[in-house]
Amino acid sequence: MSPVRDDALAFVGHQVHVMRRREVGTLLEWAGELSGRTLLDVAGGDGYWAGQAVRRGARAVCLDLARHKLEFGRRLRGHPGLVEGDALALPFAATTFDVVMSVCAIEHFDDGPAALAEMARVLRPGGDLVMSADALTRATTWPDLFDRHRERYHVKHTYPGEHLAKLLDDAGLDVVRQTYMFRSERAERLYLTLSAKGGRRHRRRTLVGLPHRRAVLRDHDRCRPA
Repeated sequence: MSPVRDDALAFVGHQVHVMRRREVGTLLEWAGELSGRTLLDVAGGDGYWAGQAVRRGARAVCLDLARHKLEFGRRLRGHPGLVEGDALALPFAATTFDVVMSVCAIEHFDDGPAALAEMARVLRPGGDLVMSADALTRATTWPDLFDRHRERYHVKHTYPGEHLAKLLDDAGLDVVRQTYMFRSERAERLYLTLSAKGGRRHRRRTLVGLPHRRAVLRDHDRCRPA
C-alpha cells in the first residue's frame, strides 16, 4: 500500500468522525504551545493524533497495546515515536513528559484510577494532562442503546465529571478546565443511536491541572462550565 493511501485512510479514520476532530482539537488547544515539549499519547492507536502534535513542534510518543495499529502507524508520514506497552504500567521513568494526552481511552481500561496514577507519575512538575472520557450521564434513559454502545466498543466504565475530577484529585492533579461535548439530550441520544448502529464512537472529556501539574478534562454528554 502506498504512503499516500495510508495517509488518506488514517485521515478518514480519524478526521471524518462525528466529533473526534473537534474533541482532539480542543485537547491540543488546551495543551497550549507544544514546540519543543515532550508529549505522550496514552492508548493512541496508530499515533495519528500524536502525529498532529508533532506538526505543532512536539517531540511526541504514542503508546498502545495493539501491535497491528502501531505497525500501520509506522507507515504514516510524520509519525511520532511508537511504543508497544500497557497504559496501566507505562514503560517510562517518572516525570518524563511535559504533556500527557489520552483520547477516549480510560473508559476501556479495567482500572481507570491505576491508569490515571501512571499518567500522573510520568508527567513532569508543571506539566499538563489533557484527556477525554465517556461520561454519558443520561445513558440510563436509553438502556438498550447504551448496552449496545458498551458492548460494541468494549466500554467498561463511564466517568461523569464529578467522579473523574475526584479520581484526578486522588492522583495529585488539579482540574483546571472541564467541559461536556454534548450540549443537549437530543445530541447525546443521536450519538448513542449512531454508535449502537456501528458509527465510530467517542465521548469524553478534557482536564488540565495539578499543584505541580495540571489536567484538563472533556466529557461527552452535557455542557458544563469550564
